[in-house]
Amino acid sequence: MSTATQDQLSHETQPSSQTRAVRQALAFMGSRVVGQSAAIEEVVRVIGSLSTRAPVLFAGEPGTGKRFFARVLHETTGQGPLVVLSDEAAPIDAAALRTAMESARGGTLVLVDIDRLSPELADDLVALSNRGETRLVATSTKPLDPSTCPAALCALFTASTVELPTLRERAEDVPQLIQHFFELHATRSRRSDLRGLSPEAMERLGEHDFTDHVRGLEHAIDRAMAFAEGPYVTVADLPEEIRGSKPLGSPLLLGALPVQGLDLRAAVEEFETRMILQALERTGWNKNRASRLLGLNRTTLVEMIKRKRLAPPPGTRKPTTMKADAHEALADAE
Repeated sequence: MSTATQDQLSHETQPSSQTRAVRQALAFMGSRVVGQSAAIEEVVRVIGSLSTRAPVLFAGEPGTGKRFFARVLHETTGQGPLVVLSDEAAPIDAAALRTAMESARGGTLVLVDIDRLSPELADDLVALSNRGETRLVATSTKPLDPSTCPAALCALFTASTVELPTLRERAEDVPQLIQHFFELHATRSRRSDLRGLSPEAMERLGEHDFTDHVRGLEHAIDRAMAFAEGPYVTVADLPEEIRGSKPLGSPLLLGALPVQGLDLRAAVEEFETRMILQALERTGWNKNRASRLLGLNRTTLVEMIKRKRLAPPPGTRKPTTMKADAHEALADAE
């Protein structure tokens, strides 16, 4: 196999498994797919109802999860190897296509951006697929257009094209996706000091129109966590394109109003959150001393902490040696 061909193939051997019933497939996918919106539940339902060997096309805008769903489909109903073929490293030629199909024999071949195949390669693909030795799963940014797509290739996916929703179409899933990606990257980067995202950061992410959809949301969270000092990811940690014209990471109200304006309520709320967190961190989450640093009554601070859903990072211990702190330990235990 040539180096170029090796670069084009991502090859993983999957454990063999018997074909599952539709409801078992749905249960499996339900444990892998994040979200409960009507749009995403329909995708899961359609995938679960597909024949276990039928070719499948996942169509959707960049970042909607086409490769992810291809992998889930293979893990749900497939057996044998999973091979991904794309033209990211080098153009796909007939030799690369044959090698990929042979490597995926008995399993699944995922062909990325099938709409970019030349007519000649499309004919080769149809001929290889008709042998029935390998399940073909393809991706494209939109359903195949019969006016430009070779007829035989379009016919492969006539009854098995799954259109994936954009993030806008499944907006109610965003909080779950944010939590999922936070937990995923906290584990990967061993950030046990982080408790989550501040309410303001959650809101800002939920309002942003990600052109790269779910993938863009994940990348934004990953980047923010790299800058976060903890215990929460705040708006100031988010990428600049999401913060926009709202410079909330520095002491607020330094002077000039940005030319583009700002959301004053959100800015004040974020500044308030950052100051509370700094006071709590400085005092080891001792609410008595933190409230004194902030010039607040302790009960006011406690209510603000509850409203903002703030909590100390794992392992934080309340000081209990000073008499002045004794009643705080009792109050927090009630």
